[in-house]
Amino acid sequence: MVNIAGRPRQESLDRAILDAAVRLLVEHGYGGVRIDAVATAAGTTRAAVYRRHGSVAALVTAAYAREFGVDPGVDTGSLAADLRAIQEHRLALFNHPLITRGLPGLIDDLSRQSELADAFWSDFLGPRRAAATEAVRRAVARGEIEPGVDKEWISDLLTGPLLMRAVLPGLEPIDDALVRRTVAAALREVGLRD
Repeated sequence: MVNIAGRPRQESLDRAILDAAVRLLVEHGYGGVRIDAVATAAGTTRAAVYRRHGSVAALVTAAYAREFGVDPGVDTGSLAADLRAIQEHRLALFNHPLITRGLPGLIDDLSRQSELADAFWSDFLGPRRAAATEAVRRAVARGEIEPGVDKEWISDLLTGPLLMRAVLPGLEPIDDALVRRTVAAALREVGLRD
């Protein structure tokens, strides 16, 4: 791998930087992830961290993308079961310490940095939403639901409540009841019952 300046990348250093960011995020929350602290914990320099990640928001987004990948693309043959599987995966995701300790601060930073918001969308949130839209597409192809369903809206019904509860303090927990309610809402929207 070659970076923009043409220097060969050290993959072990890339991993060390993301590992350090993950540790700091879990231990100290988003506010504790500072470039100098990451550099020290990774055994490198601030410049090396900045060459790879231009800001804390970019660094945390990269850590999220690495740690969580995408939602599993489960095909059970039933939209209801597919959506339940997706939401059960998200139950663990949105209760993970990396998310609970970091997402509120990251969202705040992203609200002021549109180019980083685009990266968060493409690297973390967009691929996650793809699992739900693909489940709806398969249900249409099977004839389980009518064509013309707004796949993005179904994804919003599933992801929105979890995301809101993950970033706003004082709301009800992200739990099995919320999983059931979000799946039921999405199924009602497409004319099915859970």
